[in-house]
Amino acid sequence: MADHDVLIEKLSRSAEPVKRPWQPGVRVISWLALALPCGIVASLLLNRTLTDWSQTGALAVVLQLLLTFAAGTLAIRNAFLLSIAGRQPLGWKWFAPLVSVWLASTLANLHLHHSVPTTASVDGPNCYLFMLVVSMPMAAIVVGYLRRTRTLFPARSLAAAGAGVACMALTLLSLCHPTHISAADLLGHLAAISTIVLLTMALGYRWVSLP
Repeated sequence: MADHDVLIEKLSRSAEPVKRPWQPGVRVISWLALALPCGIVASLLLNRTLTDWSQTGALAVVLQLLLTFAAGTLAIRNAFLLSIAGRQPLGWKWFAPLVSVWLASTLANLHLHHSVPTTASVDGPNCYLFMLVVSMPMAAIVVGYLRRTRTLFPARSLAAAGAGVACMALTLLSLCHPTHISAADLLGHLAAISTIVLLTMALGYRWVSLP
């Protein structure tokens, strides 16, 4: 087209207002408000019983629940920060204390309760299935949030998002799991965390990468 003014006028007529994305903190809160209920609804598809908080070790479980929720919230925030140019995500120094305390309390729980028989329905191999099922809607929602802005670092953003989703799945698992764990439980939890992170990265990459 030779007349540039006509082209500019046509483009300006078809242009739509640019909507600024929410601030990372607001995005995290809205994601939590939407994703956690969806994860709870997904958990209804499985046989599970609520945690008996009168059992020994309940305080340790509460501590682990708070740690996983905090780590998951910070990881999701990092995923959103990485999707915006110029924003600096939190470093490993923020997560190392949370992970260290969680791992120490989990190993202490494993040592103290290794002889206690398990009675709840969500136990052993079911832990892995539970975490995968509740994580699917939460992972889909976080990928949708990241697609809104796309990201220059899709692998890092999705890895952080997957870690956050895995922490939230572990948080929900704490609400319907015995207060004691076995070695099989711990291995199942770690395997589920790894699977959720890898699936989030693999399935979300094409959706959040810049074209």
